[in-house]
Amino acid sequence: MNKYLMMLTHAALLASLLAFSHGVLKWVSSQAHTDYLQLILSQWKLVMLALSIYGLVFFYYILVLRSSPITSLYPVYTGLSVLFVMLVGRLVFHETVSPYQILGAGFILAGIVLTGYNS
Repeated sequence: MNKYLMMLTHAALLASLLAFSHGVLKWVSSQAHTDYLQLILSQWKLVMLALSIYGLVFFYYILVLRSSPITSLYPVYTGLSVLFVMLVGRLVFHETVSPYQILGAGFILAGIVLTGYNS
């Protein structure tokens, strides 16, 4: 596998984990609660799951940086994160995605290709 595809694979995995953790926190935030503390205490297991995934992403990112240039990895990883979170919002939480958001997603995708290619 060439270096670009390897970096893209790592970036996609990082972005997927991050999008999943955002989805977990979105679900937690939608649960009935009277105040913030009550929400955190009643959903502590899922909050800890999301925080654990964030920690995993942090350490995995450090590991991947050893073999990938930050000038390519970070833009691709963050761009994919935005796209994946948008998909989670639309597919899981049935949020509306406007034509402008779709256009923006297309620009992000183009930026991912242009930023990561030939790195």
